[in-house]
Amino acid sequence: MNGCRNETMGKIMAKAWSDPGFKKRLQSDPATVLMELRFSLPADMEIVVLENTPEMTYLVLGAPRRVEPLSAIYDIKRFGDTYRDPRLHPFNWVSHDPVHTARIKTDPVAALAEMGIEVAESMTVKVVENSWTRTHLVLPPQPAPGDLDDDTLRRVSEGWLGPTVCHAALYGSLDYRMFANAT
Repeated sequence: MNGCRNETMGKIMAKAWSDPGFKKRLQSDPATVLMELRFSLPADMEIVVLENTPEMTYLVLGAPRRVEPLSAIYDIKRFGDTYRDPRLHPFNWVSHDPVHTARIKTDPVAALAEMGIEVAESMTVKVVENSWTRTHLVLPPQPAPGDLDDDTLRRVSEGWLGPTVCHAALYGSLDYRMFANAT
């Protein structure tokens, strides 16, 4: 397999990328929209939907570890814990190191610079932190119209996210054609 499988995030991403009205509703009322997709959510869970853009990237720090049942929330958290904007290579391991986590929270751009990650002046980096009652769902950047064909969108909707999204820190840019090669 060339990528990872996450059916929850695949359905959400494909729908958000292909339906601007859905994406807007997802961002304004995520709990209702996720329930419409038949994803059950704990009553005490708040979902915050964010989107990485060319000007903004969100870094999600994971919640303290605990055993959770497999569910849509688990899939969203797992994606948030592993997805990193590819422009910020090699950020993936930082959220598990308390010293670097503190630095990232205080000044993300300076902390990333210490790691050799250049952040463009035009980009804002915002750190958000999951908790046991709040989960951040970060949508990867919207592909350009010519970068996402029907077959690739179908595969994403089935949960095949491809290595570019699942392990974005390994790549210098998002190449959506890599979705088509995920099996």
